[in-house]
Amino acid sequence: MSAGKGVAPSMRRGSALTSRDLRKILWFAVAYALAVYLGLLTTLDEAGLSIVWPAAAVSVLWLVARAGRPRLWFDAALIAIVTTAVGVVSGAPVAAAVFGGLLASLQAVVCAAVIARRARRVWLASCGRAPRLNEFLWFVTAAACGALASVLLIVLAVAAYSGTVPWDHVLLWCSSNAVSVLVLGSAGFVIGEAVRRRRWKGDGASSTTAGTAERVACLLAAPVVYIAWFSWLDERSIFFLLLTLTVWAGVRLPSRLVVVHVVLVNVVIVAQAILETGVFLRFDTLTESVAVAQLYVGIVCVLGLGLSLAAEERSRLIAALTVASDGAAAQAGLLTAIVETMSEGVQAVDADGQVVARNPAARRLLTGTTDATPGGGLGPEARLADIAGLRTLDGSPVPDDRLLYRGALDGEEVAEVDLLVQPPGSADSRIVTFTTARIADAYGGGAVTVMRDVTAERQELRRAALVQASLLPTHAPDLPGYDIAAQVVPAGSVGGDFYDWQEVAGGVVVTLADVMGKGPGAAILAATTRSVLHSGQDDDVAAAMSAAERAMADDLAKTGAFVTVVRTRLDAASGRLTHADAGHGLSFVVRADGSADRLVATGLPLGVGVDVPRTARQTVLTPGDVLLLLSDGVMDAAGGSVADLRRLEPIVRSATSATEAVERVLNVVSAAGTQDDDLTVVALRRAS
Repeated sequence: MSAGKGVAPSMRRGSALTSRDLRKILWFAVAYALAVYLGLLTTLDEAGLSIVWPAAAVSVLWLVARAGRPRLWFDAALIAIVTTAVGVVSGAPVAAAVFGGLLASLQAVVCAAVIARRARRVWLASCGRAPRLNEFLWFVTAAACGALASVLLIVLAVAAYSGTVPWDHVLLWCSSNAVSVLVLGSAGFVIGEAVRRRRWKGDGASSTTAGTAERVACLLAAPVVYIAWFSWLDERSIFFLLLTLTVWAGVRLPSRLVVVHVVLVNVVIVAQAILETGVFLRFDTLTESVAVAQLYVGIVCVLGLGLSLAAEERSRLIAALTVASDGAAAQAGLLTAIVETMSEGVQAVDADGQVVARNPAARRLLTGTTDATPGGGLGPEARLADIAGLRTLDGSPVPDDRLLYRGALDGEEVAEVDLLVQPPGSADSRIVTFTTARIADAYGGGAVTVMRDVTAERQELRRAALVQASLLPTHAPDLPGYDIAAQVVPAGSVGGDFYDWQEVAGGVVVTLADVMGKGPGAAILAATTRSVLHSGQDDDVAAAMSAAERAMADDLAKTGAFVTVVRTRLDAASGRLTHADAGHGLSFVVRADGSADRLVATGLPLGVGVDVPRTARQTVLTPGDVLLLLSDGVMDAAGGSVADLRRLEPIVRSATSATEAVERVLNVVSAAGTQDDDLTVVALRRAS
């Protein structure tokens, strides 16, 4: 047997029953035996069926209470055994008693299976939770399925002996069993939750406002009116008007008290049926009358509990919505406070480009005032202020159709950009970085722009760039038969690339270095590298790089950086190049005869392997040849691989000077697109 997903694991494990399990089984077995006996006392002589069958509810509660525990099949078997035993003791034939036990077990298993699969919260709580509205509807379905499964077995068994079951008997069986599960089962769940909570009160979800007096009146009205109606009016045609009492209870009372109302109505109607009085006994047979009475009790249960549970569900939703609304309001207030106090400006526009929000910092940057008034607040005036106050860094205005948020609204990826902002009435311009992102359509669409005043930073960077530029060679060395040129195009104001040359006896030492990263930090390391290399040996390029690495070892280790360096010494008389390369590998000799030699790295970058011996290689620069040193930014701009640099060879070879070769290379790579890294090119050309 498997009564749900929570049962199977225990069955597969074959866990042993604990003493607690055995005590629970014993108590339920005793309660179930008593329920079977009480049900047999209400047996109708003409049908041989009970008017009420409380054992059906007890069996379902039994299986639910043991949900997830080991050997649940034992409980199902015990239900059949207890039913058979009580039937035999009560005088029923053994065969009929055994068949009744099978029917009782089948009904309990089917009901429990539906609950286990469709009302998991109730099933896993082991009778410790009252059902909610959707769970109650499945509970009704479970009661109906259990009754139908058992009556189907009866019909099949009778049909096997060429017999038929009267329809009113089928109706009484289904109604008495299903209503028992509904009414007493619901009461069992409510009692179980009260026991679990150790107090007789609801879960706080009820939306009822009825006071104590109204609750007492509502509960007492049902049995009093029903008894009076049975005693004096005895009118069946308008009897269903009494359902208004159930509507009153369902609307005004919590579900725990509605269960009491349903039980009281059930007691009165069943008592009338046992005493063979009341409006339900006006049908053709007593069996049919009792069946209709049970169906009426089922309607009372479904109507009353359905209304009450729906009200409680609505109260839970309203409470959850209130909590969520309060939380959202608090979160919105916090976010508003954060945005309002940010030093960065924040502005949001809708899908049509209309300004819908702007914090004080944005108003100050764009309009020169923090007042949310026309000209400094929202609306068309604010948009005009934006247009009037924005300029590119070269001073040209930013037209309306090119405002930053336009690209974001069109789905384009907008890069961070610096613009000049001159608020109306102000003589000073500020450099402001604008970062714009599109707002998803799920949140209304539009775009949000963050503005940051970087005037001071850009001024510092400009001064740093001037200092860095001052460290570069200011004039070419005097080398008859040779000319040399170089240029750095940093990705920002300052960068991590640098080049250098030093005149030495009989020639020149040319250096190109590239510090990992870009910006001020890389620029500082580049300046340090230049200074250390300047103080090194001139005639031994490999030894100079080793000495520089030892001097910078601590600085490189602290920053986690490394430096690629290529250092070449030219002997002017012979054209011999002595070449040492620390992990750079982007040096070429472009030959006049149409060939080209790549000068590969001879060691690791500085900072990667300290005290590793450095070596040098030699080659010869013949008339018309060009020594070309490139940074990795040039390779990235050219396509990203060494092979992509091959297309630079013809333009370098055909250049008539080193300066022309450098300019041609930069023109080609600059036209390739956005510059993401520093570009450095050094060319040394032998003319004769």
